[in-house]
Amino acid sequence: MARKITWQDLIVLRRYQDQKLVLDNSLRLVHNPGLFSCSLLSLLLPSSEFYTAVEPGESDRKEMLIGQISVPGNILSARVAFLAPVENEVVQDFSSLVSYVGGAAAERGAIQMLAEVPRTSTSEDILSQSGFRIYADQQVWKLPRQIPYGTGQQSWIPGCRADNERVSAFYHRVLPGQIQHVEPSPTFPEASGLVSWQEGRLVGTALTQFGPRGILLDVLIDPTVDAVDEFLGALMFHLPYRATRDVYLRVRSYQQTLLSALERIGAYPGEEQRAMVKKMAVHYNAKQTFAVQNFENQPDITTPISRSKIKNN
Repeated sequence: MARKITWQDLIVLRRYQDQKLVLDNSLRLVHNPGLFSCSLLSLLLPSSEFYTAVEPGESDRKEMLIGQISVPGNILSARVAFLAPVENEVVQDFSSLVSYVGGAAAERGAIQMLAEVPRTSTSEDILSQSGFRIYADQQVWKLPRQIPYGTGQQSWIPGCRADNERVSAFYHRVLPGQIQHVEPSPTFPEASGLVSWQEGRLVGTALTQFGPRGILLDVLIDPTVDAVDEFLGALMFHLPYRATRDVYLRVRSYQQTLLSALERIGAYPGEEQRAMVKKMAVHYNAKQTFAVQNFENQPDITTPISRSKIKNN
């Protein structure tokens, strides 16, 4: 039976250090802690955003399944940080463990769990049998330190509370409805990021996550905007700490203009991934800011990036 991790369980964790499946790009690219330190944090700081659980084996108490979620404050989505052990040849049944950490996430106000999984049969099967479904295909690109486009003349400025209404309208206009049901528009200053204006019109947002290992960006640009290369160059120009850390850009398969621009500027494509979600049955939360009741009737937006046609302008 699954339960919250204890101090005694830490002894077993070391054997699984190289068998963990990290399901959160923020954790993997921005912070990149080890399995032991991830679990230790949830023990040292029970009130932190991290929650770790284990499911001991029935026959061998030294064997166990391990899973961790993170539930940032004032966020309605929990993120699956990692599952372990995961091997390519064996698909473990994590459904009971995932259900247990889902209950912990619901107690903290989350209404769904999100995970980012490599497009391999093993990884995807693990989450599918645990109740997750795909809502988007994506790929994380590593940006070059120098982009030969743009001089910083495009406008990228820090987002503020006064931008929230315009940002919400921009998201509803540009982002596919399927994604909006899972990922609502950001709210500044709770979210960290930049916004771009063109002739008084909001044309771009760039959410930023900074950490000791790297910087992760989520960029949304109005599809009617020309010279996307210039916008990416200007974004790098205004981005702090870019000279000392690797910069990564998470791109969904519906963001064709970004895919084309990234290829032209020499960005390096990472592994193709599935963005997956598991909804949880919870009581109505007064903090809820977006509707999810029609989610099941929405079509999947899962055009494989490898099949996406990239057009060079």
